[in-house]
Amino acid sequence: MGKPSVLPRRVDPEELDSLDADDPAARRSRADLRRLHVAMGTLSIMTRALGSESNASPVRILELGAGDGSLALRFARRHAPVLPNVSLTLLDRQPAVDGATLKGLREAGWATTVADADVFDWFDRTTEEPWDIIVTHLFLHHFQRDDLMRLLNAVANSTALFFCCEPRRSSLSLLGSHLVGLIGAGAVTRKDAVLSVHAGFRDQELSAHWPSSRGWSLREYPAGLFSHCLVARKT
Repeated sequence: MGKPSVLPRRVDPEELDSLDADDPAARRSRADLRRLHVAMGTLSIMTRALGSESNASPVRILELGAGDGSLALRFARRHAPVLPNVSLTLLDRQPAVDGATLKGLREAGWATTVADADVFDWFDRTTEEPWDIIVTHLFLHHFQRDDLMRLLNAVANSTALFFCCEPRRSSLSLLGSHLVGLIGAGAVTRKDAVLSVHAGFRDQELSAHWPSSRGWSLREYPAGLFSHCLVARKT
């Protein structure tokens, strides 16, 4: 028997990105994403990655494509005892962070700012000092090759530690994407989940798009059943 075929990477627009933040279908899809993060173990994956790579307590954290901020809140509640007084910025073109999430983050001791901007416009105009950590989840797969390289270059110039968790492009992930309705996902998520897997990553594809390995330690790896991660740490 021959080797199994490798799914080619294909980036198509996802429906959630075209919806207003207060559209009922968008709210439903964000609720679906919260359940998907739990099912995929994203919080534990991020905890293991940053716990093994970070040598000191970070002070300033930036999340790209932060959506409703729910994952950041779960991370803050788990880690606030050892990461107090964090300054967190949640960046999204259409942020949907509600008052309860902001209150929860601030009660955890994390000073939180919500930034409403296109990621490229924001990096072009920001005068912020470098971030201790930049993280993102289910965000990089939206970008074609040239824009992905441009974004990772901006990230590399803005932090000493980067972590991302993306869809793994595999036959198992594709099968799983067709079954998200079993956890109650709505129509938008059922469609977007399949597109996300086709646009996902495998092997060393993210590392190949990093601007340079010189001065960086890159660790790219599959995580769980459906995720693909990159940790980039400045050496």
